[in-house]
Amino acid sequence: MQVSAKHPGAANLMAHLCKELDIARFINHMVTWDDRQWKVSPGTVITALVINILVHRRPLYRVERFYEAMDMPLLFEEDIQAQDLNDDALGRALDRLAEIDCRQLLGTIACRAANIEDMEIRSVHADTTSFSVYGSYENEDSNGSFEKQFIEIVYGHSKDKRDDLKQLKFGLMVTNDGFPIVGTVNSGNESDMVWSRDILDEFKVSFLETWNVAFVADSALITMENLKAMDAKKIRFISVLPGRYSLAQELRDRAWEEGRWRYRGPMSKAKDAAHYWTQTLQAEFAGRVYRFIVVRSSKLDNRKEKKLERVLETEQKDLAKLKKQLEKESFQCEPDAKARLDAVLAENKTLHRLTGRVVRQQKIKRPPGRPRKDRQEAVLETITTFRLEIDIHPPTEEALTEWRQREATFVLITSVSEDLYDDYDVLKEYKGQINVEMRFRFLKDPMFVNAIYLKTPKRVQALGYVILLAVMIASLLEMRIREAMAKEKATISTGPRTLDRPTARVLLDMLNTIQVVYLTYDDHVERHLPHDIPPDVLRLLKFAGYDERIYLENPFRKPT
Repeated sequence: MQVSAKHPGAANLMAHLCKELDIARFINHMVTWDDRQWKVSPGTVITALVINILVHRRPLYRVERFYEAMDMPLLFEEDIQAQDLNDDALGRALDRLAEIDCRQLLGTIACRAANIEDMEIRSVHADTTSFSVYGSYENEDSNGSFEKQFIEIVYGHSKDKRDDLKQLKFGLMVTNDGFPIVGTVNSGNESDMVWSRDILDEFKVSFLETWNVAFVADSALITMENLKAMDAKKIRFISVLPGRYSLAQELRDRAWEEGRWRYRGPMSKAKDAAHYWTQTLQAEFAGRVYRFIVVRSSKLDNRKEKKLERVLETEQKDLAKLKKQLEKESFQCEPDAKARLDAVLAENKTLHRLTGRVVRQQKIKRPPGRPRKDRQEAVLETITTFRLEIDIHPPTEEALTEWRQREATFVLITSVSEDLYDDYDVLKEYKGQINVEMRFRFLKDPMFVNAIYLKTPKRVQALGYVILLAVMIASLLEMRIREAMAKEKATISTGPRTLDRPTARVLLDMLNTIQVVYLTYDDHVERHLPHDIPPDVLRLLKFAGYDERIYLENPFRKPT
């Protein structure tokens, strides 16, 4: 008997989730390929890439070596060896994937997942993020013709503050539970406003009952063109009114003047969660009347605090110049000086406080020329003038508090009826944007950085959609386990932390600790899990709908 061990980690569970969603079958159905010329189908190769991304976290990095350490018969239905996943095979599969409508592929797989999980979808959340890449990318082929059907990897506005690198962009639309149903890979310089317009069409033709689902997106959604399109397509939406429209400031000012704030409480269970107040206003915008919800938060983000520092510094400089200018002015009568002072103090809208006073000045006017020789004293004239003295005082705590409160105010715009969503519901749905942001955090795992070294935008685009497939599988894992844990009111331990809503990243980290011991006899092999495997890891398998048998038995072996 020989004893050995393998470290599959989460690979076996990921393979079963991919099988549930029929990823390989859908890909094989959509791409052009000849099974007589392919040792391993393109669908299986792409599935292998998805598993590799989820477990190894480094796309296309030594994939063949990664699978040399795996128990291949337990992962794939096809008879596949690690050497079948060499660079040539991966590149060929990516080329075929790039030729199909990958958005349709993602939508088809998302629809299957929604049916399997019986998802209750009341809203979707859409957003984009940039993804920096290294290397030089030419957007033309060897014949000099431009590949316009593929993305362009170019410089653009980097959301990661990496303007020195070229980039591509990812777009996602996720459900209220965070499951991706639409994904796009875009050129690095595509604007969010253009993407928002295009994604509305994706939303309208998706498998969702769009008349019964609220479309939630950030302020890039709000353009005159998009508003007209959503009105025509009867898409119900929730978004933020951008500050570039003067109406946003007018509504904030109006809300503060009316002061009809209604306390809505926190939106999360965190101890330091922000508390919110809302106020509903109606106003005409883009040719129709919308409901606007002015929201006040108890928290000011760090960017606003830095803005406050800049505001105070600028005020100090401007007021010092004003003080110098005013104190040079001279008035012939006291009423004129007082009127000028009153006007200056009334016009001051700064956080710094100004005070001032009128000062009388008397000056003796001597006659011109030399004194008279007869020493007779000339009659001297006394001239009285008035000037201002200005004092600059630092802001009071009350003024700073009011500034922070006003800056922590934003305006939501919605076409959803108040009968369906009151102010609290609208705010809650908008705060649900964190769902798409969480998917971007997973997608932009530090291990992915520097990972894309492909030669052509065509393959980069295809790999981008493979990464989105991986995000979809991770989201399914997270959603399924969270739902099962909620039903049992269960928690899991990860070292010092106890969690009731673990993220996909935490779940994969825990599952990646799984090892399998192999006992090899003359005529057979036995697989065993170590006795010291953490109980919570086995519970995760159960919450995901499986058990340890997926690591011990070949699910594809035909009975003899």
